[in-house]
Amino acid sequence: MCQIDIGIDSFSCTYSLTPKQKSSILGALRIRPKFQTRCSDYFDCTYDYTSDCFAGQGIKLRVSRHKGSLWNLTVTIHPTLLLGDTDRSALFHPNKKTVKEVMHGADTPLKQIHCPCKLKDMKLYRVDVTANLIFETAALVEGYLRILKKSLILPRYHVEQFKKGEGKAKDCKEANRHSYKQSCTAASFFAYDKTAQLEMIAASPASLVGKRVLRLEVQLRRKGMRKWVSKDHMDNNGKVLKMLYEKAGDILRWYLGRLQLKGQRHVRYKEAKEMIDGLRSKKTRERMLYLLRKASDRKSLSAAIEDLRAEFGLKSGQINRVLKKFDKLGISPITLTNADGEESLPALAGFLG
Repeated sequence: MCQIDIGIDSFSCTYSLTPKQKSSILGALRIRPKFQTRCSDYFDCTYDYTSDCFAGQGIKLRVSRHKGSLWNLTVTIHPTLLLGDTDRSALFHPNKKTVKEVMHGADTPLKQIHCPCKLKDMKLYRVDVTANLIFETAALVEGYLRILKKSLILPRYHVEQFKKGEGKAKDCKEANRHSYKQSCTAASFFAYDKTAQLEMIAASPASLVGKRVLRLEVQLRRKGMRKWVSKDHMDNNGKVLKMLYEKAGDILRWYLGRLQLKGQRHVRYKEAKEMIDGLRSKKTRERMLYLLRKASDRKSLSAAIEDLRAEFGLKSGQINRVLKKFDKLGISPITLTNADGEESLPALAGFLG
């Protein structure tokens, strides 16, 4: 049904700067193209400068200070672009050789802007663990995006959208239509139509002609990485990248499981209702049918579960038992709409092995 590629899309490193180092770097960036002042607040002692002067080589730069804290240099690397692959949908598959090439490849541009250290000596700040699910039709990508938008909102996470003025998307309305993201302080789960995003910036590669890519990203900040990487390895950027790549499938499946998108098929409402109607227990039927209806009507499964909790006075354990009943039937409470061309869709987690 689809082709899958799993890897690393990008990663970011940070380094604390002295005032002299900050001034030297900003001086070098200001004379280059694509320099931008995003914030310069003298009274709040908050500054934010970005540069895309090396973006074509897969390197983006940021010099910032928040409320009088230390100055920081943040370097964001798109490894495949840095290694010469112009396909913006391509993912990095790190090994000892390719990690070394990326680290060395970034050092020359960094030296040109007077960076006081090499990339390998900077602190790894964020890694985007990524899967490309390549489908033959846009309808399948749209169908899965609708399902993702209906999924459970994780504890301590909040749903994010693109906003005007942030500079993250050319057309915020279209970007939000083709994407879904929820975040907390340690990590973000991001899903979007990669083909639509590349078409929006006129960067769609020939390899995607006639295909549509649903991209799933888990953006792990340093706190989030520690769940998957031992403390002993956290100071070795190359080892962290390789370990996260090796565990990428597990990381993505873990998130999909928490979103209640694990092993259940998504079927039409009528079929799901018929399956539930066949259960013996009246109490179970009532609760499952109520959740099924609310999952269809409400914006998210989280909202539907809160309605279920209020309607029947259920505790968390009882709600989990209702969800497990859906698991036992092999279906999701998130059903397909009449607009979906398929009679059923397999769970996203199933594509990841």
